[in-house]
Amino acid sequence: MKTKKKIILVVLVLALVIAASVGSTLAYFTAQDKAHNVISAGSVKIEVHEWADKEKTKEFPEDGVDGVMPGNEVVKIVEVENTGSGDAWIRVKADKSIQLAEGAEGEPDTSLVVLDIDKENWTEKDGWYYYNSPLKAGETTVPLFTSVTFDLSMGNAYQNSTVAVDISAQAVQTANNGSSASEAAGWPAE
Repeated sequence: MKTKKKIILVVLVLALVIAASVGSTLAYFTAQDKAHNVISAGSVKIEVHEWADKEKTKEFPEDGVDGVMPGNEVVKIVEVENTGSGDAWIRVKADKSIQLAEGAEGEPDTSLVVLDIDKENWTEKDGWYYYNSPLKAGETTVPLFTSVTFDLSMGNAYQNSTVAVDISAQAVQTANNGSSASEAAGWPAE
């Protein structure tokens, strides 16, 4: 009987050893863990600023400026701020138009309205002015122009006329998008 008890005891010990090894092996193969990874894309947002004074303390009035005469120069500073979180390529269009006063005859000549375009920091292509450097988040461009001059040769046909300089600005990401603004892809359709 003692031998039978010893055999049973040995079998139980072996069973426990085998069970422990299988359990730890299973635990090894079924171990798991969780990780929380967050990847955020940058945003491309811009804001156009138009100033009516050289100190940039007074916004250009939405309803414009009255009483301008031929030969006058009006301060209008146009710049773009990158309000997004990623670097951006910037382009700006300045559309000039003239609406002659009622009863005035002739075709208005927008070349008589002169913008002092900064050609060092901006490059013109296809009617757009492309900023030559990538604009980092939180930065503002060098002004595209700082004044509008009305040519002295504007005659009576322009008396009481309305001149508008409308600004449109666009931005696209710089990451993996060309080495300059004019080479970049993804510009919004006009």
